[in-house]
Amino acid sequence: MDKLKKAGVSEPETASPTGQAESQDSRTVYEALRKSEERYRELVEHANSIILRWDKRGFVTFFNEYAQNFFGYSEQEIIGKHVVGTIVPENESTGRDLRPLMDHICNHPEEHRYNVNENVTKDGTRVWVAWTNKILTDDDGEAIGVLSIGSDITKQRLLEEELRQAQKMQAIGELAGGIAHDFNNMVHGIAGFAEVIHQMTCDARISLYASQILTTAHHAAELTKQLLTFARKGSYQLHDCNTHDIVRDVCAMLERTIDRRIVIHQQLDAERPHIKGDSAQLKSALLNLGINAKDAMPAGGTLMFTTCNITIEESLAISDFQLEPGQYLRINVSDNGMGMSDEVRQRIFEPFFTTKASGRGAGLGLAAVYGTTHMHKGAIQCRSESGKGSCFDLYLPIINDCSKHLKDRGPTAVIERSIRMMVVDDEAIVRSYSKTLFEMHGHQVDTFATAADAIAFYRQHCADIDLVLLDMIMPQMDGQQLFAELKRINPSIKAMLATGYSVESKVQEIVADGILACLKKPFTYDQLQKKIADMEMEGHLQPLEPVIQ
Repeated sequence: MDKLKKAGVSEPETASPTGQAESQDSRTVYEALRKSEERYRELVEHANSIILRWDKRGFVTFFNEYAQNFFGYSEQEIIGKHVVGTIVPENESTGRDLRPLMDHICNHPEEHRYNVNENVTKDGTRVWVAWTNKILTDDDGEAIGVLSIGSDITKQRLLEEELRQAQKMQAIGELAGGIAHDFNNMVHGIAGFAEVIHQMTCDARISLYASQILTTAHHAAELTKQLLTFARKGSYQLHDCNTHDIVRDVCAMLERTIDRRIVIHQQLDAERPHIKGDSAQLKSALLNLGINAKDAMPAGGTLMFTTCNITIEESLAISDFQLEPGQYLRINVSDNGMGMSDEVRQRIFEPFFTTKASGRGAGLGLAAVYGTTHMHKGAIQCRSESGKGSCFDLYLPIINDCSKHLKDRGPTAVIERSIRMMVVDDEAIVRSYSKTLFEMHGHQVDTFATAADAIAFYRQHCADIDLVLLDMIMPQMDGQQLFAELKRINPSIKAMLATGYSVESKVQEIVADGILACLKKPFTYDQLQKKIADMEMEGHLQPLEPVIQ
């Protein structure tokens, strides 16, 4: 040992038991930290969430595996790149500028612990992501970046947008229905007095002017009819109908009227094309879709009508349409025209929305299609892309037994007979027009503005009243309620309902109460007289003396 010391060689130290233990503890801690870091990295890389870090300037410093798969960027492609221009578009589809938002998050992440914005994948697909942001600091507590964890909420966002759209359409429908009802009363008065003038005058020019007023009033009534159809408050009659016959009729009409450069094809493959519906409204709906397609092909093109049967296995929601499980007929109307942007497509069913030039349309055609679809308990879906045409899928529930069809009794000869009538309507112009025109044709007419006045009069004179004409919508007591009160006075009352709008379920309910017929405002005197004649033929009214004029 001394020789070693003389040679300058140090004697190896003898490890103490305490030192060995400390060394072992350090290795254990190190190994635990290493495994913990591996588990943390594995957790971060394989988490089902987007995890990224970005510095204060907005450049990406970490991008986990889920984020790479979601956005389509590899780690080499994204690290060191700015978030704007890669995973964040400069502008959202809503128009919001996202660059200032990203800058603000970088510099003030504490104010953006949670935010939702539109992002974009490498292939240009727009997605919506909900982000949770946390500030990253260095050892001195200075902010050096942001840790962001994101969840894909694109489907949720689309569902929310569909819900908002459905709520908006419902609100517009309620507004449209109310406006159309009030407007119909005005048109009813205008058309009524024009009819009075036309029948009273011997002057050819005045007669011509009255006819023009009548024509214009009828055009206005058609517009309100479309509005009411959109609002699902139009009158319609359900019967068994063959949609293939309707499609053939529509195609024949379009072939005679639209540009010859547009070729119309039919492919009617549905084995069961019969539905319970209103053939007139369905024909109008398909015509509107065809005319809409025609306008999208100013230089010509192809318009296609196809049908097929499909089975819905589970309840299916399309916007605010709800399809229950069952058998359906699908009518597809497609074109290869200009197509539509997403912004336009989302608004096409709104009343008065149109992309056509001024004077070329009121923007009610597709709104009426929308309402007709609802009233038939079906659904309609539009798919379109700018420059690639448009496609409408109309789903209608089919019926199994199509052997029974309503028979038309044919034209009925109308013989005018003098009766005593009560007219109850809260609109002064309607009361005035009714009394003037009906008395011109030999009838005796008493008019009332309120239900209370009508009840008091009927209680005293019910034996002398042949027919009561009631308005459906009135303040305090509507036509159905008033009819119930009058029926208590006279159980054999004969009454008809006049309405600015009606829906099939309400009409059936009123008919079940005992109302003999419903007249849709605005109606002409001839329509009223035909109803009276029909009721007489059916035995609802006793034969009356012909009018002596």
